[in-house]
Amino acid sequence: MARALALAAAIVVSLLAVSGAGGAGTQTPKRGGTVVVSWGPAGSTPCLNALLPKCNFAFVYRQEVLEGAFEEGPDFVLRPKLVSDVDVKKKPPFTLTYHIRPEARWSDGVPITARDFVFTHRAVLQHDSREFLDFYRPLVRRVVAVDQKTVRVVLNRRYAGWQGGLFWVVVPRHALVGEDLERIWSDRIDNPKTGRPIGSGPFLVQRWERGDGGMDRLVLVRNPKYWGPHTAYLDRVDIGTIGPGTALPELMEKGEVDVVNGTVAVPEEVLAFRRLPGVRLLSNPGASLEHLVIRMGPGGHRALRKKLVRRALAYAIDRARLPRALFEEIDPTLQPSDSAVFPPGSPHYQPNWSAYRSRSAQASRLLEQEGCREGDDGIYVCEDERLSLHLLTDSRRRRVATVPLVQEQLRQAGIEILPRFAHPAVVQQLVRDGEFDLTLSGYGLRADSVGFVSTYGCGGSFNFSGYCQRLVTADLDQADRIFDLDQRARVLNRADARMALDVPVIPLYQVPTYAAVRSTIRGYRPGFPFPLWRAENWWLER
Repeated sequence: MARALALAAAIVVSLLAVSGAGGAGTQTPKRGGTVVVSWGPAGSTPCLNALLPKCNFAFVYRQEVLEGAFEEGPDFVLRPKLVSDVDVKKKPPFTLTYHIRPEARWSDGVPITARDFVFTHRAVLQHDSREFLDFYRPLVRRVVAVDQKTVRVVLNRRYAGWQGGLFWVVVPRHALVGEDLERIWSDRIDNPKTGRPIGSGPFLVQRWERGDGGMDRLVLVRNPKYWGPHTAYLDRVDIGTIGPGTALPELMEKGEVDVVNGTVAVPEEVLAFRRLPGVRLLSNPGASLEHLVIRMGPGGHRALRKKLVRRALAYAIDRARLPRALFEEIDPTLQPSDSAVFPPGSPHYQPNWSAYRSRSAQASRLLEQEGCREGDDGIYVCEDERLSLHLLTDSRRRRVATVPLVQEQLRQAGIEILPRFAHPAVVQQLVRDGEFDLTLSGYGLRADSVGFVSTYGCGGSFNFSGYCQRLVTADLDQADRIFDLDQRARVLNRADARMALDVPVIPLYQVPTYAAVRSTIRGYRPGFPFPLWRAENWWLER
């Protein structure tokens, strides 16, 4: 779900020496025209209803059609949207008072009010997934309308992620009251009572086309009554999923696509785009940090329970070389990640793992200090067990390319790596069962920087390493209760520094994505994971 993708800050950078992604400068934006956006991966969805988890395509259009209290940006920062500000009471009862913008209104001219927020809250309680509601119900005590433009939320406990976790979308009460919310919005976003499109954003859904082989197409048109700074410059935006094996450069060369967004960078594809005249390439830090997870608990190699052995792994891997070798054609400036909690572009990023640089001699010394001895074949033996580690991963291109690099580097330090590639579902199950020594894993970024206790805390639901350190768990749990982001970041960095000493994982790099854009499109900014980020600012140079 989109709200899970929203999260701790990163900086959007340009891939090539291209002046501003928008390129608008002093030019006056022109109105009219259509832009076709390709978004991947392919996959059909049964509906467009953002209230239903099964409608898995909803996040693509949501911020441009149905806005929330806050908007999530490609820089992984949450900013007020439907609200001007929120008053936070930090002592019990923990209270959030949302002030809805006076000018905010629906596309039919009806003001957006506190009644819409209360209606949305009740709809979430009735229709969201059980997994989310198990968290949401005990968190929110009540939601009440104070007046037309003020809504108050009372929480049962402190929750630092309230900006992204509450009111990620707001729906129109006057259009949906009395309707069966499980049956509406299957192929359009409309007022069921009138059949007319409805929304709060700069665009409205005109139609949803289900194509062959899961290829779907969503057609958005300008909302002429948008309440924001200006209405959209474009008449229409078409957005479609891409199928497996689709040659995206060829589609752009034929004029079938104007923007390719949200694609994990593949060097060959990037080179093909660079050869096309009139196409700009822009890099964008992705929403995932790649880590090497070390299984410390049952199921993993016994030697991995030793801290010095895990540190030896971190010293043996040339983390600076990995992003250069994998993504040099996309972004030659890409650096390794020296944090397990913040991406390199975050203002809260601290390089707590910077001590671990490629030092195979230091790795060997640590192994010997732990009592391991080098065998006749150059591989260390620890407690009569050969240091031969199974690395489990799926066959995503970047991981297939990462494995031999890591394998070679660890071999030089006397550690053998035996790769195993499997289907993602198989990998997921084996990881959950703890049946691995090492695995490559991507950790999703969150703009609110919460939830790390489930990843690194003792007994966390996503703590697949089996790591358990009392002080780290206490810090991560505390961080989820701190409203102030700067203070929260200090606690998270303290926990990260402790983890850098224990090495339950090894942070590698932030996975980059790229966008290919026709040079005639102005006002564009890379928007992964939101392909229509600020699409109301796009315009076509004639």
